[in-house]
Amino acid sequence: MIAAVFDAIGKPLRIDRLPDPVARASELVLRVGACGICGSDLHAATYDDGIFGDPLRPGTILGHEFAGEVVEVGAGGKERWRVGDRAAGFPILSCGRCAACRAQRPADCRSARFMGLSGAAGAYAEYAVADALHSVPLSGGVDDQRAALAEPLAVCLHAASLGMPLRGARVLIIGAGPIGLNLVAACRHNGARSIVVSDIAPERLSRALAMGADGAVDAARGHADEAIRDLAKGRPDVVFDAAGGDTTLDFACTIAARGARIVVVAPAAKPVPLNAMTGFYKELTIRFSKAYSTGAFREACRMIEDGAIEVRPAISSVVGFPAFPALFDSLLRPNSHGKVLLAPFN
Repeated sequence: MIAAVFDAIGKPLRIDRLPDPVARASELVLRVGACGICGSDLHAATYDDGIFGDPLRPGTILGHEFAGEVVEVGAGGKERWRVGDRAAGFPILSCGRCAACRAQRPADCRSARFMGLSGAAGAYAEYAVADALHSVPLSGGVDDQRAALAEPLAVCLHAASLGMPLRGARVLIIGAGPIGLNLVAACRHNGARSIVVSDIAPERLSRALAMGADGAVDAARGHADEAIRDLAKGRPDVVFDAAGGDTTLDFACTIAARGARIVVVAPAAKPVPLNAMTGFYKELTIRFSKAYSTGAFREACRMIEDGAIEVRPAISSVVGFPAFPALFDSLLRPNSHGKVLLAPFN
């Protein structure tokens, strides 16, 4: 198969031909129709910090937001799956027996392997392995490109659950990248009264409005706090930090209403300043959101398939292997892209 391979920090992804994967007992092999570039992939390709386990090894195939056609079924999945089925690939391979797995939180399993990041090959490839138990069957009503966004949407549904109650709340989302865009949809679905998004890229703000935001603030123009309060008609009750900038968490605390809930979905890569006295006087609640449950992943697939949430406005580019390394590299620097998808067979 053809795959995009990570060799070292600072080097572009290498397009290479590798052996096809083989499904083990509880696994599927999918012919990948689409796979998204995630901020976690970009972080792992930039920082040698081992935040996802061991640092990336040379020869790693990244990518975990994917959908495609089942071409092989392991022995443990034959009752549920047939060759030719279509699926949104569940990218966390876990033991299935521990307390975390039984609680539908495989990301917290001590033996979990996260595709492309911690010990399992990813889906920047023509074929990829997926978990047979938690991958979700797809009907013909949703294409692979939209289905590939089920994984980031699941991230956002979980984050939204940590910001509850959202019904009737004023919401601010800092950062209009792919996670910020999907947060707009998740908050709208959960009944937010108003949703304001801030970013420094006008193109991203336009996508946020297309995803259902009520207002967009260009933070590069200055006086963002005033513009946010004007659009929201008050200080936000819930703030999502989907930017992970040096000052975004501190700004979230500053702009938030008294008693507000702040959810960090994209943590800064390095330690950042935070005025704890602001949080103290306002009695703020700050929570950090990691991954998602199996239930959130199923719900994300259902919402996309049923049309309850339209994710297509979040997609900015779909490319094949020839253009993929350069586009991946461009995302390592400040940019205005939305979700970028690899379509291996394009």
